[in-house]
Amino acid sequence: MKKAVSFLLCAVLMFSFFTMSANASVDEGFIPYVIDFVVTTDINTVTTDETNNRASGLILSYGLSLTTKANSTLYLEGLTNCSPEVVKCGFKDLTVQRRKTTSDAWKDYYEYGNVYANATAAGLSTSLAVEPGYQYRIYCKHYAKKNIFSVETISNTSNIVTVS
Repeated sequence: MKKAVSFLLCAVLMFSFFTMSANASVDEGFIPYVIDFVVTTDINTVTTDETNNRASGLILSYGLSLTTKANSTLYLEGLTNCSPEVVKCGFKDLTVQRRKTTSDAWKDYYEYGNVYANATAAGLSTSLAVEPGYQYRIYCKHYAKKNIFSVETISNTSNIVTVS
């Protein structure tokens, strides 16, 4: 009996490791998949279409950029640059959203979740294979933590890209 319980417990634990950490909302059977994913503390390697600068707060500057090329691939880049006293910096609730037409509501399509670096800056560069025929954008909250009592988040939405 002990062997059976041990075997069952091992099987459950083994299969729990094969679950995806990111969530995807799939309507027509296409499964989006990440091609590459890089988080860096060297924000000079990340380029965004627009960087928003701030004069105060824990987050000094932030930005998101979304582009597409052939093969229905989205290229996402983002940066969060924080003040020197910050110990954790990054992106919270990082989500790719999509809609069919401009009159449709945005729906969450792929969730990266929370992406942090234990540093004063975080850069993100990733690509995602997606289904053509939709408009896409990225939503996140740029995140900075100084200590347990001092946390700042700033909501941000990227540009819109149509994948045809």
